[in-house]
Amino acid sequence: MHLEVIKEFLEDIGADYTEVEGEIHLSPEVFFEVWRYIGEPELKTYVIEDEIVEPGSYDPPRMKYTSMKKIQIKKIYFETLDGKRIVTNYNEFQRLLKG
Repeated sequence: MHLEVIKEFLEDIGADYTEVEGEIHLSPEVFFEVWRYIGEPELKTYVIEDEIVEPGSYDPPRMKYTSMKKIQIKKIYFETLDGKRIVTNYNEFQRLLKG
């Protein structure tokens, strides 16, 4: 299906989404509904890196954080016929499938 059809479906069910750089980011519950609606296409994964602040690492006199930690976040997605990615968090989606 094309992205416009998916956007119409999201509007019909009253779901929120975030569009970032050509990707549609959904909550795992909404992702599951869209995935089933369009016929359960093949799912793929990728990993992004992010930095989080270590607890207690804020230095008030310097007004900055002194310790950051890199974490990896696994994402799961499928592609529309027009090449756009529909994305959600991998771990949370897996919990939905098992539950």
